[in-house]
Amino acid sequence: MAEKRQLELYLLRLVPHALRDDFMTVGVVVMEPGGEFADVRFTRDWKRVECFAPEIELEHLERLEAAVRSALASIRGRGDLLKLLEERFGAEFDVGPVKGIEAIDPAAEMAVLDRDYLAPMQAVERTRRMGRLGIVGRMEEAFADVGVLGFMQRDIAMTEFTGANDPFEIDFGFRVGTSLKMFHALALNLSREPAVTLAYRYARIQEGMRKRGESALLTAVVGEAAARREEIASGIGMLRANEIVVRDVSEMAAIADEVRRELRA
Repeated sequence: MAEKRQLELYLLRLVPHALRDDFMTVGVVVMEPGGEFADVRFTRDWKRVECFAPEIELEHLERLEAAVRSALASIRGRGDLLKLLEERFGAEFDVGPVKGIEAIDPAAEMAVLDRDYLAPMQAVERTRRMGRLGIVGRMEEAFADVGVLGFMQRDIAMTEFTGANDPFEIDFGFRVGTSLKMFHALALNLSREPAVTLAYRYARIQEGMRKRGESALLTAVVGEAAARREEIASGIGMLRANEIVVRDVSEMAAIADEVRRELRA
């Protein structure tokens, strides 16, 4: 198996008002200390830039991208980036704190970072929805492949435990005695918030089922890249701290086979 490469991520931020704390990420720079890889990506969501900073000239962003790209070979860290920005563009742009990331394929990781930080908001929302639906689809296929899909409960309402105003439903589940074993798709490609929300809901579900003399066992099935993203780590930790098993969608064949054995299908 190929080894993961250690990379540094820098977020280039537009700061139109020096005395205010608001900023917009307009570019990402990834470098491999002591290695060969270095790349930069900039947003193409011009409408969002114009809404955030109506006074900025888009040509100014294009000049910034060209300047950073041409200097990549000589940039060695955040200090070099800051110096370039200050000398060429004043206080209008700055660089966020360095973030350490790991990737087997840095070029592929750039595509993920581009999507997560720079994609137009409509595309980000579409990615979030399709990300969860994609995981649900792979779960369904895996359960069908081993012949247990027909034995699974689908879209299990949890309003009894989470409240009448919460339409939350668990994707799949089956009963063994007084235990309800559940599986729920979780898209964490954008943030940890879905994990935090699920952990909160599951605590209420567990408590409610215990009062009925039953037990709940929940497995969160996450996307293949989620568990290794630094921004998501705290969300994964919160799931596990709340007794939620976290498994990668690439494990679905094994998960489905475990369900088959339990159901003796």
